[in-house]
Amino acid sequence: MASNIKLNLSDQSCNASSVIHYMPCKINHDGAANITGFFSPYVENKDTDIINKADSVLEASFRGYPLQGKKIKIPNDFKGIVVNETKKPLTYMEPRNLDLKKNFCEITYWNWDCFPNKNDLIHQSVDWLILSKMIHETD
Repeated sequence: MASNIKLNLSDQSCNASSVIHYMPCKINHDGAANITGFFSPYVENKDTDIINKADSVLEASFRGYPLQGKKIKIPNDFKGIVVNETKKPLTYMEPRNLDLKKNFCEITYWNWDCFPNKNDLIHQSVDWLILSKMIHETD
């Protein structure tokens, strides 16, 4: 199966106004939503790390469930993107067409039952981006 992604990132700088939330649940909606009208996190300083006592944690609730979150910056040589599939293929052999909808510089991720930490998969993914770049760089 082939995928066609229509991207033109060279002329787009990182969009600091884009707000991206990674939620620990399945939401059966893939379009735009009035996030600011229904979801407004607040920052509270908590002791989330034994070594770094002033690590700020975002707190919010979603459908009555408490969430703890953290903002993560996308590494300098990378861009976060949001794509939309324009037409779903009828079979797995047909190509998929994805259009760029937004780009972003940082993402806020949320946990249900624990404070954000370096063992979270999203942290490990960002660490892997940095490590992968270092491994594959040629000097």
